[in-house]
Amino acid sequence: MFKNMDDDPYLKSAGIAGDWPYGRGCYVSADKQFIIWFGEEDQLRIMCMKKGTKLNEVFDRLRDGLDMVESIEGIKFATSTKYGYVTSCPSNLGTGMRASVHIKLPNLTSDGTDTRAKQVAKPLGLSVRGTGGEHTPVGADGTVDISPSARLFIREKDIIKALYDGIQLLMEEENKV
Repeated sequence: MFKNMDDDPYLKSAGIAGDWPYGRGCYVSADKQFIIWFGEEDQLRIMCMKKGTKLNEVFDRLRDGLDMVESIEGIKFATSTKYGYVTSCPSNLGTGMRASVHIKLPNLTSDGTDTRAKQVAKPLGLSVRGTGGEHTPVGADGTVDISPSARLFIREKDIIKALYDGIQLLMEEENKV
């Protein structure tokens, strides 16, 4: 999470890695499942995570956290009634929300790469990446990060549904291999 942003050519070219690491901060909840990161790519990144299979529990906690942050006097987010939250990270354009899960796909990643997993995931509207984020390798046990590809012109609830439906189909393919 605390990689040197100045080393990332994408962030550097966009001008959002300047002055790293000054002016940054992070709040981590006691259970380590809710994080607010200040001064990251999008200026404010709010993350909520939980082990298990109940996506709605994570989404509900995230919504509660967002409501709390937005209730703080002086906090105002750039939003559009048509496009949702406005962000500075090109990969998060649209709602500003990226929902993902870490799942083990040992059969689809048996060659040590995510190539086969991506081939199966792409027609399902899913993206595959390493658990450390973009440009990181598959976990030694085949664990990958799966998220819906669509971010633009999609509502938050549709992101969660696409993730849920897509993972079911992806797991069916994993079990066939």
